Parts: sequence; structure tokens; C-alpha cells
Amino acid sequence: MSDEEIDRKIAVIFATDVVGYSKHMENDESGTVKNLRACEKILIKLFKDFKGRLFNTGGDSFLAEFPSAVSAVECAVAFQEAIQERNKADDTRVKLEFRIGINSGDVIKEKDNLLGDGVNIAARLEALAQTNGITISKVIYDYVKGKTKYKFNDLGLQKVKQNEFHAYDLLLETSQKRKIKNDRPVSRFLMATVFAFLIGLGSYFYLISLSEDVPQQAFTKIGSRAAVSSQPVILVYPFEDLGASETRGDFSAAFTESMISSLSRYSRISVLSSSTSMDAKTKAANDASIKEMYNADYVVRASIQTFSDQSRIQMQLTDLKLNTVIWTDKVDFSAAQIFEVQDNIGDKILTHLQINAVDGSEVKSWAAKYGTAERLTLFLNSRNEWFKFTPDGYNNHSRIIRLLEEQMGENNPALYNIKGWNLFLKRAVGLAKDLEKNSAEIIRLSNSDVAENQDVTAYILRALVEFRLGSKDCDLSKEYAQKAYDLGATVDTFIVSGTIWVECGDLKEGTQFFEKALRLQPNDSGWNLTKRLIPMYYLSGEYSKIIGLVEPHIDAVDIAPEMLAFYAFSINEAGDTDMAKAILNRAKKLGVSKKSLERVIRDPDNTTEFISRLSSIGTID
Repeated sequence: MSDEEIDRKIAVIFATDVVGYSKHMENDESGTVKNLRACEKILIKLFKDFKGRLFNTGGDSFLAEFPSAVSAVECAVAFQEAIQERNKADDTRVKLEFRIGINSGDVIKEKDNLLGDGVNIAARLEALAQTNGITISKVIYDYVKGKTKYKFNDLGLQKVKQNEFHAYDLLLETSQKRKIKNDRPVSRFLMATVFAFLIGLGSYFYLISLSEDVPQQAFTKIGSRAAVSSQPVILVYPFEDLGASETRGDFSAAFTESMISSLSRYSRISVLSSSTSMDAKTKAANDASIKEMYNADYVVRASIQTFSDQSRIQMQLTDLKLNTVIWTDKVDFSAAQIFEVQDNIGDKILTHLQINAVDGSEVKSWAAKYGTAERLTLFLNSRNEWFKFTPDGYNNHSRIIRLLEEQMGENNPALYNIKGWNLFLKRAVGLAKDLEKNSAEIIRLSNSDVAENQDVTAYILRALVEFRLGSKDCDLSKEYAQKAYDLGATVDTFIVSGTIWVECGDLKEGTQFFEKALRLQPNDSGWNLTKRLIPMYYLSGEYSKIIGLVEPHIDAVDIAPEMLAFYAFSINEAGDTDMAKAILNRAKKLGVSKKSLERVIRDPDNTTEFISRLSSIGTID
């Protein structure tokens, strides 16, 4: 690329991250993530108030640019004050603290991202800052002195490898005044981590994190062990750095953290924490041990070898159930390409998992429709929200659509399908106030989808619309379903076909459609298919099939309470009344109700009958 093609500018860069984030995650993973989201909302609002633009994030770290140094400093002060106020509240479960660094300098604009020394020094100033503190460069100090009411402490000239910068602490309180030796070393490990973790993840993780109040991974921790759940569990083994002795370990931690964050963008898999990864390395765990100790389904392993400015990374993804390497890749890159390589490899592994571990080959057609790995993962996460069948799921699904509209255009035909399903969900959870208007818009979108796209997803939507809101004619609805099948035997094709056939009176063939869907989908994340298939076995009197379907997953921490209710009924029919009562009590503690059962049985009379037949072992409200 020639110099003329590089888009350069001077920018004010604001960098912040959470102090001791890994320790917080180790102590309370769920509480840390929830509190980080709350802090992120505060930060995003302040960025908007002070005209800042978030251009990069790495989960617990954020990079923004501002139109002026004064705006950036005022925003930093407001954020630290807001966080301290929040931490004083008794109901703040995890009290997160932040460091902030601010610099102004020359940067390179790459799409929406910013790169270069101006960003790098802001990150180093952030690493230099105290807990709850703000550290700025001299150029920022020169801009804001006399224009703000704040006092500053001169830290003198700081040198980190090839960069020298004069730093100042902004004194929010006098106790923050300190002295730092000018020649204090900053480890290469810290440099690699700051660069790779703050910058290398790109805007991708930010988009995914905003797409929803990201649901907690469906597993709990027992030490370093993940409990069995419906989601595939991934362990990223710490990358092995084969570089020269003076560089060994530099890239390893950065790449490991980056890969964990990259895979965590997808809400239908469970990625074990970095502390668990380190635990596996400390124990020198082989693949069999990783499967046994951490209940992992997949492990990512890699090595990095560096000679001068050139590096080679070799990676593999192993399916621990099959005890087989199912994906490998080798990439050569220079130091300047490190962030591009991280994103590229993360996207490749993520797409492989999406296809082969969770959603199946249909992902390939969705990938073509949405064009980029970012948008594909947004779409797949939206499906996870849709299948929750709750008002929160609808709201999260709607947020993802708005993000896709921002990237693809509000009237992009590729979005007709997801918008149609969104309105279906709105109606199903009782949020559609004008049902006539809702119906008309769903019909319009389904007709437009078929006219514009004529693919599997278009005809599946059209089939269900015809059945639920259009003519409600079984034969015509089946014709659309058949057109979808002719274009590809997908999970969604079988789900919608099964629904139509069952409700049109053909329980046997409808059940077979759902059985095919379950076989075709690599992993039934959230038990969405299992919950629909079990009531069909109940209506057919095939109670042994219910036992066979549920029993292997009886210890899963995210097991659906409706599954347990049908399992309790079935084993009671088989004569184990005491166990049936215990299982039904577990289902009740997990929240089974008449309403939740009706959602899976899909018929009020059959639901009432089922609850009545359960009454010999317990009642359900």
C-alpha cells in the first residue's frame, strides 16, 4: 500500500480497562460480567454526552476517540466519579475499578478502527494509571491546562521500548499524588497483552456485546470444571510460544486471551475462562484429561514460532468426543499483521464451530446472506434469543436487528426473514398491541422474502405465515414447506414442517420431521428441539422414548423443567413413583408451570390433561 492510500489523522484517544478483571472473573464470573455490562452502559452514555466515538473494545477494555482533549478529560473524570458512586451502593455485587489513559497523536484509520502510535501510547498511559485514576500525555496536558479545574501531577518522561512520552496524573484527590522512576521497565508480556487485547479484537466483540444483554453461559463452575449443559464447552489451551528465549511467552498470553474473547462472542457455546486454561496448562492436561476434568467438548491448541520480524502460528481444533482433530490452519505473518491474524483465525474457528458443533450446515447459506463473520454471529445469536420465547428474548432479538440494519441498510432484502420472525415472536409473547397490523406486516415481509430471495428460509417463513395468518390451509402451507425442502433439508425446514403436519392432524409424520431436525442439528443448544419432540412422544404414548431422550441429560444444569416434568410422568408410568416425585419436585423448583408446558405442548386441552395425569405425583400451577 502506498503512502497516499493510508488515511492518517490527528486524534484524541481515550483508553480504559478494568483493574484485576481476570481475578474478578475467577472469583465470580457471572457477577463480573453483569456488573461490567452496567459499567459499560455508563461509559457508552458518557461517550455520547461528550461527543466521543467508541472504535474498539476487548470485553473489559475500551478505546474511543474525541473531538477535543477537554471533552476526553471531562468524560474520564465523569466516568471515574460515576463508577466510584456506583461502587458505594450496597447492591453493587462486584465493585469494578478502572484505569484511564488519554493521548493525542497521529493515527491510521482502517475502516472504523484506529491504529498507530497515538493509540499505542494511550494504551500504555492507561497501563501506567493508578486504580481509579487518569493518566494523560503532555500534549493533552498542554491542551487542557487552564481550561479545566483539575490539578495534575507531573510524572516526568516515561520510556517504554521505542516510545517515550511525558506523563501526568490527573488528581481526583490528593492521595493519588505519586512518584514513578523514569526508567522503570515495562515487560514485553504487558506490551503484547495491551496491544493484542485492547486493539486486536476489533469492533467485532463490541457489536456482539451490544446486540443483547448477553445471556450467561449455561453452565456453572465447580472449581475449574464446567457442569454438563446443552451447550458445547470449549477450552482454549494456552498457546505455546516457540520463539527465542527473550521473546518466549510474549505472544502466548495475548493470543490465548484474544481467542477466548473471540469465541465468547457466540452465545450458543460455552468458552471456559482463561484461569481454567491456565489450570489445564499447570496440570499439563492431555486431551483425555481435559475432557474428564473440565467436561470440555472441544479444545483449541496452537503454537507460535517467531524469527526476527516473522512469525508462524499453527492451530488445531480437536473434537474430544471423537478424539479427532477436525480443523487445522497455519498462518505466516509479520508483527504488523498480528491483529489481522488474530481476528482471521478467531473467525475461522468460530465459523467451524457454528457449522459443526451447533447449528449445522445451514450456517453456510446464512453466511452467504449476511456477508461477514460479524453479521453472521449477530444473526446466530438472534436465533438463540428467539427460541427463548420471552419478552426479554424479543427485546434482544429486536436489538440485533437494529444492529444489522445499521450495517446492511434498513430496507435490505436479506433482512426480510429475520424481521418476519421478529414480528412472530412479538405476537407470541403478547407484545403486539395491534394484531391486525402485525399480521399484515408479517404477511408482507414473507411475500417480499419469497419474491426477493427464493431460498430455503424464505419459503419456510412463507409456509408458517400461510398456516398461521394467511389462508390457514393445510395443503397450501405444505406446498410452501415442500418448496423449502426441495431447496435444502434444513433444521428449520423440518421444524416448520413438523409443526404444520402435527397441527393438521398427522402426528406420526410431524414427529418424524422433528426427529430428523434433531438428528440434523449437531447440538440442541437450549433444548429447543427436545422440548418440542417430547410432547409428541407423550401424545403418541411412547413414554420409553421420552425416558431415552431425557435420561442421558438428567444432570445437565440447564435442563428444561418441562423435560423433567415429562420424564417424571414417564418413569411414574414405568412404576418408579418415588423417583418420579423427586424429579417433578426438581422441575417445580426450576419453574415448570402450566403456561410453560402449554408453550411446548401447544394445545390448552392436552396441557390440562397432562397436568391432571401428573396429579398422582404432584401438582403444577
